Amino acid sequence: MVFKPFRTIRLTENQKSSPIEFVVLLNAEQTFLRVIAHLHPNVVHGGSPPTFLIKAGMGDPTAVDEGTGPVGIPGSGGATVATAVCRRTAEDIDTYLVTVTHSAPSGPWQVQIKNNEPEALEFVGFISHEEDETLQSWVEFPKPQLHAREEIETTHGIGAYNAGTKPLTIKDLTGSRFGDDGSPCVIKARPDLIAPHDEGLITVKCSPLVGGRNERSEGFAHTFSTNDPDPAHSRMNFKVVWPSFPTMCQPFEGCFVRCKEFVRRLPPDEFQCENCFHDAGFHGLESNPVENPP
Repeated sequence: MVFKPFRTIRLTENQKSSPIEFVVLLNAEQTFLRVIAHLHPNVVHGGSPPTFLIKAGMGDPTAVDEGTGPVGIPGSGGATVATAVCRRTAEDIDTYLVTVTHSAPSGPWQVQIKNNEPEALEFVGFISHEEDETLQSWVEFPKPQLHAREEIETTHGIGAYNAGTKPLTIKDLTGSRFGDDGSPCVIKARPDLIAPHDEGLITVKCSPLVGGRNERSEGFAHTFSTNDPDPAHSRMNFKVVWPSFPTMCQPFEGCFVRCKEFVRRLPPDEFQCENCFHDAGFHGLESNPVENPP
């Protein structure tokens, strides 16, 4: 079985993608290319179809446009080795299915995509000898920094964008840990399905800072359970960043190392160092000083 996913850069009007090579087996009767055009997340564009330029061997590239009849594709000797037809799919007006019907062996094979829209578009596609195999999800995650806080839990939203041609499923259970060992975060909510073009929101909750208020940032990774055929797409890296508490008293003997350890006092904007009893202003914090430490 031959299966090839691909993705272009964002193409401006009349710009062509780099050649995309694909393999055609000797006994193959047909090859299918399913391609989706992307403008922005959560936007169905519905603009002018792209042109597919298909090349077999040393033959000239052949333009295949949506809605026309089968187009002959010449091989290295000039004789027709296949025909190709393109149609816009009924499921999504920004998705196109190109069907190549082979009549003689040839190769190597290439396809280029030419954007015919004034808007810059990105194209994601899948190539296979099986039409159903060109229906695939393609998930994109950001690389967020989750800013945790002291004393209270924090809630964060993480976008999951489906750039593929099939609805994306995320199977992680709510309440399960988000991240590898040591992560303070859990998954609180996630969408069941994310349609092509769409971005869904995964909600995670992070525990508060524990064990002192020293500044720290720690990296974690999480691999979501999805129906994306490429496991690397489902893995995301993220950082949890805890608050920093600047200090000015390190040069003074007696509070050189532990002077970043503070105790919160009431009202909430008052701090005091539990080691050296300097007030918040001395430690570079904008808050009311504690006059009389306990």
